Amino acid sequence: MAIRRDEAIILRTRDYSESDRLITFFSRNQGQLTGIAKGARRSKKRFVHTLEPCSHVAVTYVDRPTSGLVRLDASELKNAFIALRSDIARLGYASLSCEIVLEMSPERQANAALFDLLYQYLEQLELAVEPENTSLLFQTRMLHLSGYGPNLQGCILCGQKLRAGGNWFFSILQGGLVCNDHKHGQQPYPVSLGTVMLLRQAQQLPLAKLWRLRFQRQSRQECRFLLIDLVRHYLEKDLKSLKLLYQIGALQPTDSR
Repeated sequence: MAIRRDEAIILRTRDYSESDRLITFFSRNQGQLTGIAKGARRSKKRFVHTLEPCSHVAVTYVDRPTSGLVRLDASELKNAFIALRSDIARLGYASLSCEIVLEMSPERQANAALFDLLYQYLEQLELAVEPENTSLLFQTRMLHLSGYGPNLQGCILCGQKLRAGGNWFFSILQGGLVCNDHKHGQQPYPVSLGTVMLLRQAQQLPLAKLWRLRFQRQSRQECRFLLIDLVRHYLEKDLKSLKLLYQIGALQPTDSR
């Protein structure tokens, strides 16, 4: 049994019993963990306002080798991202990112680069940066860091290198680009050369420079559901957070395939 202290971002909170809660969080040094917060539902002092999803906290927990759950003993709020929560669109995109991390990151596998990405993404939303643009950048980089990044070098089926002047498509089934000759049967998304180059940059740029990238109108339209559908393909299920974005009109479900 080990007592650990780490910084973390709250991904999900669920009621567990009449007095307890289950808290899933993504920590810098241990990756995704789920802990039981004893008395969190009843106590007016313990854990107060520190277990809300999308919050940055410092957690103290007991890691027990015989249990899949850790015991959450304390949580100190570092950043609640208050301004983000005042805008339903930004909150919707923040919730989407936390759900993607929740569903795609394995338990107890540290990924400091992914932690930094999620934290900076929430910071960008807090600063009222364009939420959809920021979300597309997050999704591109998150897929790359998780080992699911799409192949953007050329046709994944015949090996033809990416070049100007040709028609290119993205295949969800193949997880990468296909050329005009191999688009059939692939449920292809048409993508321009500029969009492909932008996605490449989003995969590789230093994190501090990532947020300077901008999806212009065409690239935004091409990627709006391409990245989300790629995530859903790997998960083999839908994302619950999309419902809010549909309801407020930030996304139109009829645009998705």
